[in-house]
Amino acid sequence: MLDLIRQPNDTLGLSTFEEMDKLFDNLWRTAGLPATQFAMPSVDIYSTDDSHMVVEMQAPGFDTGDIELNVRNNVLEIRGEKQEKDEQKDDKRSYLVRERNASFARRIVLPEGADAENISAELDKGLLKVTVPVRRPAAKRIPIQGGNRSTKKLSAKSEK
Repeated sequence: MLDLIRQPNDTLGLSTFEEMDKLFDNLWRTAGLPATQFAMPSVDIYSTDDSHMVVEMQAPGFDTGDIELNVRNNVLEIRGEKQEKDEQKDDKRSYLVRERNASFARRIVLPEGADAENISAELDKGLLKVTVPVRRPAAKRIPIQGGNRSTKKLSAKSEK
């Protein structure tokens, strides 16, 4: 069954790499491959207004110390890694060790005018929300020059 994906209502000049990420994410899910091998957190990128881009990523089970955010060359990199080790010993000779590892890495190209110095992030109930302020430059209007050709008016004359 395909997942429903919310499409951004304004791309803020983003490249198509995010769309390719979503395409491959859905490909792994629909191919029936084991989710533990190819599980990548779902990412939503949208804009609530012209001055902010919001990236939401599902990261259930991760804490703030498990996730790292970096910005380099106008690319936002989100990495997460979690390792758990559960050991059980008893008085007899039984000994059990369970290890769980989970990691992910996503890169998102930031739009032109993104303010990398003022990016904020919060993690609440397994949902990572990264807000990127964007200063869009004002559009410059370019006048269109007309040629010096004269135009003739066409009139309908009836000859009888």
